[in-house]
Amino acid sequence: MVLRETLAYYVVDGGSAFCTFLDATKAFDRIDYCKIFRELLRRDLPAIYVRLLCNLYTNNVAHVSWNGMLSKVFTIENGVKQGGIVSPVLYIYIYIYIDCIRESNVGCFIGNVFAGALAYADDIALLAISSRAMIHLLLICEQYGKNYKLS
Repeated sequence: MVLRETLAYYVVDGGSAFCTFLDATKAFDRIDYCKIFRELLRRDLPAIYVRLLCNLYTNNVAHVSWNGMLSKVFTIENGVKQGGIVSPVLYIYIYIYIDCIRESNVGCFIGNVFAGALAYADDIALLAISSRAMIHLLLICEQYGKNYKLS
């Protein structure tokens, strides 16, 4: 609904808006625990909760089941559980990315409300009022992907 209303706001009276949809490849698998927990602390999540999440995620082990056979147990050293209740929140990389876009002052705004990046988990819709602005947003995305090892 927010996407549709934002686009409608900009295209009224013959205006234009550009929209690009992004989905990070294997994004949940590439999350670095240290970066997540540092960012949660930076965003003032109480340390006790960060400690709880840290214990839940850093003490995970798994094995692979294939054709009735089980592999040796191995530790899981990065990533969040795709489909887990807190996973979209822990996929904090998206919030950092949206902050980068908002701070660039490029993208769509409705009044003072930023509507240039709409996201859930690793799915993002970028909104811009010109192709040049969209290219700028995509360059921010490219740089961010390099910094956080996302594609």
